[in-house]
Amino acid sequence: MIKMLAAVRRKPGMTHAEFLDYIEHQHGKIARAKPLGVKRYVQNHVIDAAFGVDADMTYTKTFHRDSITELFFDDMSGLIQTFSDPYTQQTVGPDARNFADLANQAAQLMDELETSNAGAAPLEWKAMVFLKKNPAVTLDTFFTQWDLAHDAITNQYPDFQKALRRHVRSRYLPEGDRVTSYFGPDIAVYEGVCSMWFEHEADFSIFRQYQRALFQQLSDEGVVLSSESFFVYVKEVVIMDLSQ
Repeated sequence: MIKMLAAVRRKPGMTHAEFLDYIEHQHGKIARAKPLGVKRYVQNHVIDAAFGVDADMTYTKTFHRDSITELFFDDMSGLIQTFSDPYTQQTVGPDARNFADLANQAAQLMDELETSNAGAAPLEWKAMVFLKKNPAVTLDTFFTQWDLAHDAITNQYPDFQKALRRHVRSRYLPEGDRVTSYFGPDIAVYEGVCSMWFEHEADFSIFRQYQRALFQQLSDEGVVLSSESFFVYVKEVVIMDLSQ
């Protein structure tokens, strides 16, 4: 299964609460009315976040994200069918003007690797880390260095390894670029995104140690652009699930 992932921010004049209410209850209803090739649709409502790194004295980019959309498909044909369908182009897509800042979105097609899974029990506390690679670094090198950094840092922080209940790593698939224009005219790409679930809110402090070390190591090695990478704490809202 592949997924289209988009980091969305609300349109001007809209509160965070108004935005979340609209995308869950109004936009979600529109999407459920005709799923097309979408097998699963998850909204990750941002609770808290940090953008850039501790050493930055000001933001290097215009940030904030209010929700992270995950659209799952069986394959590329299902994805292309969905984004080329008149219902998507004439109804679902235009509705984004009611809630989203279309000029400031990030979107990419990704595959998933489940590296740890504590089972089917739902977990309330979820963090998502977005990594933007240095343009001079190849995708394969980025993925390799990300793997090595994660393994090394996890070994350095046994409390983090113990607290982590589920870990899904998503890797950028460039072939999806032909449909990301659906999300807006100027789309940013984050080549790596990982989702991490924890049992307790207090575990986020342990996650922070891991996250800081990950950003620092990948930045020191010239692999990622730390000031453009970020993480969010989210509430996972399943809009529909037809994958069963």
